[in-house]
Amino acid sequence: MVLSLSEYKVEFLRSLADNTRLKIIEALKERERTVSELVESVGSSQANISTHLKLLRSAGIVKSRNKGKYVYYSLRDESIPEFLNSLEEMLILMRRKSFEGA
Repeated sequence: MVLSLSEYKVEFLRSLADNTRLKIIEALKERERTVSELVESVGSSQANISTHLKLLRSAGIVKSRNKGKYVYYSLRDESIPEFLNSLEEMLILMRRKSFEGA
C-alpha cells in the first residue's frame, strides 16, 4: 500500500510523538549506536528500545547496519535533526508568544 503525502506526514509525525523515541533520535544525532548503547543512553529496557527502533525504522527515520554480531543504528538522513531543531525553535517561539499574549 502506497501512502499519500498527507498520510505519510501523519505516520512520520506519529512516530516522533513519544518521549523514548525522541530520546533515541537525540542519542543518534551524535553517532550511530547499538541497542546496548541506546539502553544505557536512554535509560530504558532492551525490549523497549528494540520496539521503538522497529517503529522508527518502519517510519524511515532510522536505518541499521550489521557489523559482526552487532547491529548499529543511525539516522537515515541528516535532515531529520535539522527538522527537529527547526520544530524546537518554532515551539519555543510559539510558547513565548502565548505567554506574552496571556
